[in-house]
Amino acid sequence: MLCLLLLTLGISLAQAAPMKIASLHPLLTEMAIALGGEQVEVVNLFPEKGDLHAFTPTMRELGAAADARLLLACGKGVEPYLTDLRDSVRAETQIIEVGTSLPNVQVPGTPYNDPHWWNTPENMKRAARTLLVAMQQAAPEHAQTFNNGYAQYAADMNKLTRTARLKLSRIPRDARYLVTGHAAMCHFCAAFNLTPIAIQGVARESQGDPATLAALLTELRQKKVSCIFTDVSSTPRELQVIAEQLNIPTAPLFMDGINPSAQSYKDIFLHNINTISKHLGK
Repeated sequence: MLCLLLLTLGISLAQAAPMKIASLHPLLTEMAIALGGEQVEVVNLFPEKGDLHAFTPTMRELGAAADARLLLACGKGVEPYLTDLRDSVRAETQIIEVGTSLPNVQVPGTPYNDPHWWNTPENMKRAARTLLVAMQQAAPEHAQTFNNGYAQYAADMNKLTRTARLKLSRIPRDARYLVTGHAAMCHFCAAFNLTPIAIQGVARESQGDPATLAALLTELRQKKVSCIFTDVSSTPRELQVIAEQLNIPTAPLFMDGINPSAQSYKDIFLHNINTISKHLGK
């Protein structure tokens, strides 16, 4: 009788334990918590002051994900280490690249696609749908909880999209150039009818080449750009020099989705659209 009681208690505790999920990006951590609520335990592997394009999880960080059922990645080339990572986690851990199914957006003038898909709420909503399916398959007993979480998350993303369209619609047609340091806002521009111009590569090439720099400055003057948008983590000196030459300001955006002071996607996105509308609106 005692053995049967202990066995029943053990089964109940196993069923009650939340599903463990590990995440390689803070925005994916937030997304998983929003969908799973109390039915998931989400471990964020991304370090507090990490650099998205330099981060590779260490053995210590992977140790925190050792017994995770799902391991969330952005996909689209954001994590070039994923192939090696598959050999470092246990077979029971399923790696989900939540951005893989999203449409590609090409960086103008290059053969490359912009991997920063999270810069539109619509993409976040679609990525959350991919995550929802994976979570329901991994823990079907909580399928309805996950579905309810997704419904609220999707509604929140729809609201952010409406807010962005309203604010950004006030930018005049001839001012809709989003000049950034690196090519991280192409998804955003495609969604909200702006033209992206990434100048950091050109700026680096112009070092010691006055003709290249002069051509860049001429183009930006002709387009009457009113601001150069940098990433919050840094303002490269070459971008500051170009802004000074044009007599225009620089303004920071959360392009990589990393905000150590506030991990909320809503905060990040509202900061971006408010900053853009302020500097491009007339």
